[in-house]
Amino acid sequence: MPTKKLQVNTISRQVYTILKKSIVSGHYEPSQWLQEAQLSKELGVSRSPIREALKQLAADGLVKEIPNKGTFVREFSDKEMLEVYEIRGLLESYAISHLPEELSDEQKSKMENYKQRLREYYDDDDLEEYIVVDSKFHRYIIECTDNSILMELYRRVRNMNMLFRIYSLSSKARFDESIEEHTDLIDNIINGNYDEAVRINASHLSSAKETALAQLHKKKEG
Repeated sequence: MPTKKLQVNTISRQVYTILKKSIVSGHYEPSQWLQEAQLSKELGVSRSPIREALKQLAADGLVKEIPNKGTFVREFSDKEMLEVYEIRGLLESYAISHLPEELSDEQKSKMENYKQRLREYYDDDDLEEYIVVDSKFHRYIIECTDNSILMELYRRVRNMNMLFRIYSLSSKARFDESIEEHTDLIDNIINGNYDEAVRINASHLSSAKETALAQLHKKKEG
């Protein structure tokens, strides 16, 4: 019995990863009904791991469970989107302000690596991979605080932000600005200029928020 339960949990985790990627990439549209039977057929698994995966996605804030109707991809209102960016900004500002007085050599090296990878994907005009590294970099800032509660709070906000992160870099001008902002941000963090890093990050998120909101409106109107 424990072995069977372990198998179900492992499969549901795999299903969760697949569905999450499909949602944040836009494969499943906002408000789209995620039917257990259809997903079971598409993924070639039973409905039990599908159900477990959907519950986890609901806990992440990526889908919405409506009693007697089903589970739907979450659609954010303007107000909710602004709230996500606001909370994300507060958490990241706190994290930067509470980084170690001086980062370890390992932490500095990893920061430099993020900067290099962001530049490589920018030069290759690979927006999809750039976004992946961008998200990991901002999460790493949180991890460097070694604050488990902060990391748990940020995980939920980060998951919701992933639903519209791609909108924030949809214009070439914004993409150009983003790489310069990240370069300055990382350099200031490595050099211990945390006050300046907080300012740069706040400006960065503000620009991302405005662009994402404008692009979302454009998508809805189109």
